[in-house]
Amino acid sequence: MAGSHAPIHCDVTVACDPHRAFELFTSGMGTWWDPVYTPDADSFTTVEVEADGLVILVHGETRFPVGEVTLWEPGARYAQRFWLAMDPAAPSELDVRFTEVADGTHVAFEHGGWTDDNVRWREKFGDWSHLLRRYAARAGGS
Repeated sequence: MAGSHAPIHCDVTVACDPHRAFELFTSGMGTWWDPVYTPDADSFTTVEVEADGLVILVHGETRFPVGEVTLWEPGARYAQRFWLAMDPAAPSELDVRFTEVADGTHVAFEHGGWTDDNVRWREKFGDWSHLLRRYAARAGGS
């Protein structure tokens, strides 16, 4: 990934095939995303991920774009620009790879694209392991 500062890495294994793991990570993001990582946990409804468009936190009738999909390879790889709690003019990047393993799918997550323009927000994102545990629990895994 582009960026001059080290990315954040997290890995989980989920007990489903790569296509299901991808589907749950993307289209099912609203089922595992922790509402406390949204503008208002009490009104959080879901996350919408459009294969060729935006990633949007939905709070009832209010929509908060927090990213833009840049790569959509079902069962293999997903990437997006990411600006939740950041300046949208200086987004970071998420890159997620799905690899079949004996007990399901290994999901390699990277939050990178950290540059001098956005690295000041990097410390806010130390809880990816928490979010990925929620994702793994939803998919069946560790």
